[in-house]
Amino acid sequence: MSCVQSNYGSEESPPEKKRRNEKASPWWSSLPDAVALSIVARLTRLDQAALSLVSKRHRSLVASPELCRTRSLIGCTEASLYVCLNIMPDPNPSWFVLTRNRQLRQIPSNPYQPLRPSSSFVVVDWGIYVIGGIVNGNPTRDVWFLDCYSRTWHPVPSMKMARASASANVIDGKIYVFGGCRDEASSSAEVFDPKTQTWLNFISPISIQQSVVVQGKKIYAVDDEDQSFCSLPSECPSWTSGKRDCKPGNRNDWCAIGDLLFCRGTRGRILWCEPDELDWKEVKGLEELQESSFSGLRHVMYYGKKVYEPCKPTQRKVKYDISKLSCNSSGNIVIFWNTQLEYPEGLELKSAEISLERHEGSQIWGKIEWSGVILRDDPLSHSYSLKVLFSAPVYC
Repeated sequence: MSCVQSNYGSEESPPEKKRRNEKASPWWSSLPDAVALSIVARLTRLDQAALSLVSKRHRSLVASPELCRTRSLIGCTEASLYVCLNIMPDPNPSWFVLTRNRQLRQIPSNPYQPLRPSSSFVVVDWGIYVIGGIVNGNPTRDVWFLDCYSRTWHPVPSMKMARASASANVIDGKIYVFGGCRDEASSSAEVFDPKTQTWLNFISPISIQQSVVVQGKKIYAVDDEDQSFCSLPSECPSWTSGKRDCKPGNRNDWCAIGDLLFCRGTRGRILWCEPDELDWKEVKGLEELQESSFSGLRHVMYYGKKVYEPCKPTQRKVKYDISKLSCNSSGNIVIFWNTQLEYPEGLELKSAEISLERHEGSQIWGKIEWSGVILRDDPLSHSYSLKVLFSAPVYC
């Protein structure tokens, strides 16, 4: 084989080689762009990456913005879980995608993304919008779009008002952003249409604290006094009041799975409720997640220098608290939590996927499908804090 390759390389000139390749595949060059695009859209992302190396035409097809639309129309998209982390002392947020072997792989980040964990995030089509945040101590009007297919960042027309820690949702392909403004504008809202790239005002009579979209149609929200409201913006831009959450406790990271709401409570608990009732109950069967094995590193002196080597694992019950809760493309809950390592202090990010089952007696039980370390920080990087800012599946 090597002899053949050597003779081929020495006997054929580049023009002859090009003509031979063209004769070997005349069917491809004769296809209309629309047909070629339809063929490429049916390939996996891995195959498309290999195909882009064949020729300029292949590369232009794979990089075409029409490819994502075609893949979506014919149902050939693949879901990937995207995660945004704040790893201090680095103030810049870092972006990752969860691989098939359940490890986080870093992707290009946006150097202009607000540094503090005060932006809002929504997924539309094959990308993620990063909305508002804190810049130089003040809320910003800036909006950025992460194209998850090409994994490139693009600026989006700015909002009418500067916002930080706003509540953002997607209904009928439009982005609704509530609150996050200062003083008297705290109840104001805006709507962004990605197709026309325009922002419009949206009247909201309440100051929304948290909100979530159920079954892609209805927004459920609570105000500063834990009074629940629901609205159908596409049908009627008005709010209908509901029940009040009378139980004390934090309710963070609301997400909707089917017709139920889920959130993370305190002490590592996952809660659920009927949207119209707002009566939170605990998901059962997850007690084992509250215990974790603990092992670390110890330092030794080697030729006058401090180096680190693994120490014997020590079994230890470590009480954890969920740092982020979201859902994935399978309709399962995904949770994240941090583990502190010893000798020296280091960080691990762990995750678990939990499937859900409704039992008799109005109980929701969770089953741990998998759990483990998805990111291990270098012990010598001196990182002292790790926070999950965002996590969601994206189809592209």
